[in-house]
Amino acid sequence: MHLPFSALGAQGPIELRGAEGTADLSLGVRADEVITRATLHLTLTHSPAMLAELSHLRIRLNGETVAAIKLSKEEAGRAISRDIPLDARYFTDYNHLRFDLLGHYTLECEDPQHSSLWASIGNRSELELEVRRLDLQNDLGTLPAPFFDRRNSSRVVVPVVLAASASRASIHAAGVIASWFGVQADYRGAEFPVSLGTIPAGHAIVFATNTQQPAGLSLPQVKAPTLSLIDNPRDHSYKLLVFSGRDEAQLAQAVRGFVAGEPLLSGTTATISQVTLARRKLYDAPRWLPTDRAVRFEELVSDAHDLEVVGRLAAPLKLNLRLPPDLLTWNHPGIPLELHYRSGPLPGSGDSSLSVGINGQLVRAFALQGDTSTQSLSRVVVPAVLGTARQGNESVLIPAFRVGSNNTLDFRFVINPEHQGSCRSWPAETVRSAIDPDSTIDLRGFLHYAALPDLALFANAGYPFTRYADLSETAVVLPETITRESLEQLFFILGQFGRHTGVAATGYRLIDTAAARTARDIDLLVLGGPESNQLLADWQRGGNINIGTDERHLRNLSAVTNLDADPLKSERPRSSDVEVHLTASGMLGALVGFESPLSAGRSVVALVGSNAAAVASVNDVLQDPAKSAAVQGSLAIVRAGQVQSYAGDPVYYVGTAPWWTKVWLRLSRHVFLLTLVAILLAVTVAVGVFGALQRRARRRLDGAAG
Repeated sequence: MHLPFSALGAQGPIELRGAEGTADLSLGVRADEVITRATLHLTLTHSPAMLAELSHLRIRLNGETVAAIKLSKEEAGRAISRDIPLDARYFTDYNHLRFDLLGHYTLECEDPQHSSLWASIGNRSELELEVRRLDLQNDLGTLPAPFFDRRNSSRVVVPVVLAASASRASIHAAGVIASWFGVQADYRGAEFPVSLGTIPAGHAIVFATNTQQPAGLSLPQVKAPTLSLIDNPRDHSYKLLVFSGRDEAQLAQAVRGFVAGEPLLSGTTATISQVTLARRKLYDAPRWLPTDRAVRFEELVSDAHDLEVVGRLAAPLKLNLRLPPDLLTWNHPGIPLELHYRSGPLPGSGDSSLSVGINGQLVRAFALQGDTSTQSLSRVVVPAVLGTARQGNESVLIPAFRVGSNNTLDFRFVINPEHQGSCRSWPAETVRSAIDPDSTIDLRGFLHYAALPDLALFANAGYPFTRYADLSETAVVLPETITRESLEQLFFILGQFGRHTGVAATGYRLIDTAAARTARDIDLLVLGGPESNQLLADWQRGGNINIGTDERHLRNLSAVTNLDADPLKSERPRSSDVEVHLTASGMLGALVGFESPLSAGRSVVALVGSNAAAVASVNDVLQDPAKSAAVQGSLAIVRAGQVQSYAGDPVYYVGTAPWWTKVWLRLSRHVFLLTLVAILLAVTVAVGVFGALQRRARRRLDGAAG
């Protein structure tokens, strides 16, 4: 097994700067695997200015020094390769590979941060591992392992096994479990290969009733909702997690019992006697920041030590912020942070600073004083709308899309103590800096109100379906013709919803296209298939787009060229009076969003394509952050791996806001109309004032005449 450094968290070449430049990579080892042999294939380039007799690169694994590479003069300035064997006995469940540059450029007094002290570890570096599989006991207490292992940072793949003629109730139950595994996978993402009627090799999840079971698996008849962890008959080193029941109702109860009581499970078998799941409330997704209170930073990290750094030029502290996707930031100066920080003590102030950024954009920078051992307090505003946010004498401009559903807030400490004289320096590892866990971010006062269709909200947060984290107001439309590909799409989407919210989708409905034609007062997610294409064509949607196997129809749409545009805060592209019908072969997938023709204020989002492979290409876009960023407007066409978004009329709104806010929002998108209204108001006020003055003057004249 070969693991490139990108799979270990490196975003590019690893740059080591200064006399004590360091970098760390992390590697987890699954519970059902053990590493028997490991080799580090390292590609390295280092500065020609460093002294070979004093400079080297030290490599440590879990604190143990495993190698020291001499940085020779002859090999300086060009890429060199080294193969370094690693003792397999040093590997544990969680492993840290550390690189330390110990460099010097002179025998005299030197600046430890001199520009000539550098080394770069290249993209081609990788770990080569030999892994032996372990035989695990059949114990439900080990769940979610081995199907999901938190120590594994790669994409989660959970095979799903259904009977060849599985009912929709069984499919619904499998969808709930897929969403639960999506919660566990989180940033990794999850895929769910489907086997109909057969048991695949490897670990898998099986759904069965007494009358519907996959071939090749002899399951006992059960009288109650049952969970079992058994050996895979094809290979006993792999496991099957079996959900079973006497009938479909018991199968559903087994699934609900697992979702609610997984921490209580142990042994090889468990039966579910009773389970009650309350419906989730609006906007209570655990992974979204609440808007009814201030949130402390300690709630956003797993350990308070994640808010501390050591060193003068330490890597920035990062906080991941998931905001409700329909947060109305219009007419707000920004999102307030109450920020507490510490650093030092420092010998003088120098040019030390703390900079605050969001999504790679600078928000504000603070100068750190010479003695900052006591706590400092400052109020920061993260600009959330297009405009200028002034903080003292600072001005920051952050486009609105920078504060979206998924955000990264970063804090970078730069410690530059005053010069202490010849041959004197301040040891880098004595400088500790921290953001206090009691710092807060506050979303109170922000409304939930969104202009739709806006497929960016769906791609990034599953909106509007995830307004209720358990999808209790969502119906998923699965075509009458059920295929393996359509099931994989269903489970993938439900896994994505679980990833966004942190909650299993226990409340969704699963219907066919016939039932969708009468599905009122509910949001509809339409999955791909010929029947789905026909359903969209019958609903017309103004005829904006119809995609069949060969026939394609497009009209009244304009391309979205500005990916920074916010549909609430800027004028949408006007629909163009263009219509085209054509016949073409080849793959063409699309995401389509529009207001439900059955219920005002309800949404329809469809994932359609010319064939199954085209629909799968839409899934590929949704799990690729770089591509999903291009999904916007009311239509996103996926072709040859590329995305083009379009916007059209009509627009509808979801959420709650005061009537005056709704009026100003609509007027703000139309400058001419806003100007006209302002003129009319000014004229009306002027006429009213003039009339009042005339009447007052008349009364005074009448009084004087009397």
